[in-house]
Amino acid sequence: MEIIASNVKATTDESKKRILNALEYTSICNFIQHYHGLAIDCEMEMVQRIFTDIDRLTLKSILQTELITRLRAQHWISEAKAKKYLQAFEEQVSTHPAPTLLLKIACLEGISPMALCRSILQQKYKFEHKSDLSRLLKYPHLIADPKLAANVIQCMCSDSQDGPLVDLRRRILGEEYEFKLKQMATAANMHYYDENDLRRLGYDKTPDIKMIVPFLYKGEVVNWIESKATFGDVKTHKRYIQQQLYSYSNRFGAGIVIYWFGYHEDTPRLPDNNVGIIVLDDFPSTENMVFLNLTDDTCTTTSNLQNSIS
Repeated sequence: MEIIASNVKATTDESKKRILNALEYTSICNFIQHYHGLAIDCEMEMVQRIFTDIDRLTLKSILQTELITRLRAQHWISEAKAKKYLQAFEEQVSTHPAPTLLLKIACLEGISPMALCRSILQQKYKFEHKSDLSRLLKYPHLIADPKLAANVIQCMCSDSQDGPLVDLRRRILGEEYEFKLKQMATAANMHYYDENDLRRLGYDKTPDIKMIVPFLYKGEVVNWIESKATFGDVKTHKRYIQQQLYSYSNRFGAGIVIYWFGYHEDTPRLPDNNVGIIVLDDFPSTENMVFLNLTDDTCTTTSNLQNSIS
């Protein structure tokens, strides 16, 4: 687990921006929306040439959100054109020895390579159950047509925003940052329940950590902390409030949500946060926290608490 923690630390560049103003955020979104090509090339262009003062993971997270929105909007288009895509592949595959034909079609059509694979596989094999399609995408070597299988594998490896490899990476990343949160909370001498503890106690919707003993952050009582390995734009944050954060505040009281890859400057100012939600881009600093001293039932600063323990 120590290796995981060190990897998380290495992926972020503290010298680069994670909290973006409206102009910066809009510029990034506009660049993504007008970029023609693969998502992985768009990512490299932004990181290495266009937005060099902004944290790499911040840019990747915004790209992910924008492309997910585009993917949902394009879903019906891909379904409608599936027959055309399959026909183009079958007519041209014999003249393409390298398994890059589907990638070329995806670039020309301006769609996700994995979305194209879904459309073609569904059109070719007429699956009745979504699980059968998901199985072939997860294990493309099972595809009966070897050239199609090779092209799907190439799409899977080349698509940085969609597909089973991306889903696995995102899940691991989320778990890494949850571990980072717990590690930092323990180092700060916090007493807390994690999600597993809360589920054993009978709670269904649970934050990543729930304080056994609440603390003060800049004068606000904090009862829980939620970890989000993503960028907190306004729309995403409002969705999290509706789906998760409101229920945490309603059940446990005020708490903190950490967007590790930064947030839009308007996100902490939303009136929706008045239910008791504090937005941060990192673990709360010790100078802003006040803990209850369990030895004499008085509140002391973190430094005093550490001195009393030592």
